[in-house]
Amino acid sequence: MMKHEVVALKKKSIGTSVLRREDTRLLTGRGRYIADLVLSGMLHVASLRSPFAHARIVSIDVADAQALPGVELVWCGADVAELSQGIVATMQVEGFQTTIQPLLANGVTRFVGEIVAVVVASSRAIAEDAAQLIQVEYEELPAVTGIEAALEGEARANDTLAGNVVSRTSRARDELAPIFASSAGVVRGQFSCGRVSACPMETRGAVAQYEWTTQQLILWTATQMPSFVRTMVAMFCAIPEHLIEVRVPDVGGGFGQKAHLHPEELLVCLLSRALGRPVRWIEDRQENFLGATHAKQQRNEMGLAFDGDGRFLALENRSITDGGAYNNLPWTQLVESHVGNAVILGVYKVPAVSEESIAVATNKCPIGAYRGVGFTAGQIARETLIDRAARQLGLSPFEIRRRNVVMPEDFPFTNRLGQTHREGTYLQTINLLEEMVNPEAFRQRQAEARARGKYLGLGVSVFNDCTGTGTRTLSFLGTPTTTHDSATVRIDPTGKVTVTTSLASSGQGHETTLAQIAADVLGVPASDVVIQAGSTKNTYGFGAYASRGAVIGAGSIGRAASIVRERVKQLAGHLLEAASEDIVIEDGLVHVAGVPAKGMPFAEVVGAAYFADATHPPGFDATLEATATYDPSDLVLANGGHAAIVEIDASTYATRVTDFFAVEDCGTMINPMIVEGQIRGGIAQAIGQTLLEEVIYDDFGQLVTTTLMDYLIPTTLDVPDIRIRHLETPSPLVPGGIKGMGESAMISAPAAVVAAVNDALAHLEVVIETVPITPERIFRSIQERPMQ
Repeated sequence: MMKHEVVALKKKSIGTSVLRREDTRLLTGRGRYIADLVLSGMLHVASLRSPFAHARIVSIDVADAQALPGVELVWCGADVAELSQGIVATMQVEGFQTTIQPLLANGVTRFVGEIVAVVVASSRAIAEDAAQLIQVEYEELPAVTGIEAALEGEARANDTLAGNVVSRTSRARDELAPIFASSAGVVRGQFSCGRVSACPMETRGAVAQYEWTTQQLILWTATQMPSFVRTMVAMFCAIPEHLIEVRVPDVGGGFGQKAHLHPEELLVCLLSRALGRPVRWIEDRQENFLGATHAKQQRNEMGLAFDGDGRFLALENRSITDGGAYNNLPWTQLVESHVGNAVILGVYKVPAVSEESIAVATNKCPIGAYRGVGFTAGQIARETLIDRAARQLGLSPFEIRRRNVVMPEDFPFTNRLGQTHREGTYLQTINLLEEMVNPEAFRQRQAEARARGKYLGLGVSVFNDCTGTGTRTLSFLGTPTTTHDSATVRIDPTGKVTVTTSLASSGQGHETTLAQIAADVLGVPASDVVIQAGSTKNTYGFGAYASRGAVIGAGSIGRAASIVRERVKQLAGHLLEAASEDIVIEDGLVHVAGVPAKGMPFAEVVGAAYFADATHPPGFDATLEATATYDPSDLVLANGGHAAIVEIDASTYATRVTDFFAVEDCGTMINPMIVEGQIRGGIAQAIGQTLLEEVIYDDFGQLVTTTLMDYLIPTTLDVPDIRIRHLETPSPLVPGGIKGMGESAMISAPAAVVAAVNDALAHLEVVIETVPITPERIFRSIQERPMQ
């Protein structure tokens, strides 16, 4: 396998906390989001959604809705089925069952919130009123509402499937029974993570404008994957791809929920083509809960065997995903248990492993990507069990990890599941976390708190993260997909730089960090670089998700910038009568190495390329623009750790996180301030998932958490002061040594919170393995503990 060359970076801007240039626009109310887009003659879409988890559509009468003044069009399933087969979602994995999600339910509805009909009208209010006039007769069918019912298979959630098991895979099946029987210690648990919503501040939305005279389509959508959406619109709507442009305005948070193809994005394209006018769809919060992808619902039945010194001997894990009625695209139901089990060993050496991952269809909203994806649940199970083992052995949670992590001298280390570790500061992370926490002082504080009716607990979680997700990583995770990502760098005649990238931002700070990368490759100030993103007209890419933006940006932008830099050096060498390899570009100046006085401004050299043909050396290519692609040639592992301290009130069982500690090693940090912002935001989401948030369906498949009064998200009052320390170990595998880190906190921090709650209750011999950990669940666990 050919390795990508490492782009040399002379760090000037990289490593500095440059203020985010996009914040001036966003914080002054000048951001332009999808709902801010107003086009002449624009029409509005409202949806009628199924009130049943599973039902046959006997009849639909749209006459009253169509007759309402202001209504332009009403479509139901049969209308759109003639134009699109729906979203075909599959994966080249043995035994995997493909699903086709219709854009509008056609004959059968399979979850509460599935769209049955759409109305297009002159205003959103009229469209909503008309939708309520549609008369639908349903015949309710048995609903599959949980993992056990799905596995029993008496009823099918989706009658187009051969059974409810969408996927069943295993990477290792070692014989573990003798090991568990003879080991000094064994800890087991059945950990259940509830469904959650990414719950972005901005809900989903899309606007389509089809111009019938040119047959060109422009789709504005709040997506993390504009190029992917463009290709899928071409495939599923039969519109030639070269006639489609996808534009991404400012996006008010994505977190993975907007890294999918959604039926509504295809619908507005078809509606605009049918009507010859712009069509807008903006969902409200209730629709977001009903119809946007959910995440994280996973059950892990895990066991860990260890010897008398606390060294791990074997791990077994059976993981099951409640995947909903359809596969999402592109990730499918494999996004949870299947990819989670691929990395279930984390940073540890475990010689024997048996694992199985299962995904089942239920009559719920489809499961999809959300920050940390399927890694979170397995991390919670494993790290909580490790802490439990430490208590059995009388070891500190830091010491037991020290005895089991992959050590620097072990690299390259390939674990039992085939994951190769070539880098990682695992031991340094544990030591630094221990120093930050001061466990001896904490245990004294814990004892004193019990006398005051407060239960304190400490939880530790150490992790690594597959970042820069590309073709090789997706293949390792068992979701084989070829990625393609490009960037274009152009030096303009005055010496300023324009970078065009496919990496659309949903709040990560790309306008700042990607400019810092380009600036350092070219040797110019970051203020001389502008980043253009948010349109598919220029470059192609697979999107901004899975801790990949910084790595893919560094690779593709760095490569393209290197090409034009070499051309500038070639011309400068000719002008300064020196070899091109002796030319240095820094701080906007071009000079001969070791002779700063023998030089000229960067802009003058560039101007000569554009306007002074006589100065060009023989055979000189004066094109100061280049496009390059990048796809990491190996797994790029960032790593770190988290520790949480929680306090539980012994009378109310209310839990709050009082202290949080984070250690991060994401290689070369482009912008430390943005790195820390990502860590803090991820920890806030982790507190939400573990203590507050849960998407709840009742036994009939009815969604009962459809507002922010029912679905609780954390506020600033729930998030404590977060202390952060950095280990900065540049990766030899990536241009500039840069690793990703966007997902890391949501992979690891939830485990620290769950482990801390269990530590707080350990003296009561209470175990909590269901997330979120609510006061009611703590109360019931205490009441139901075995009598002494």
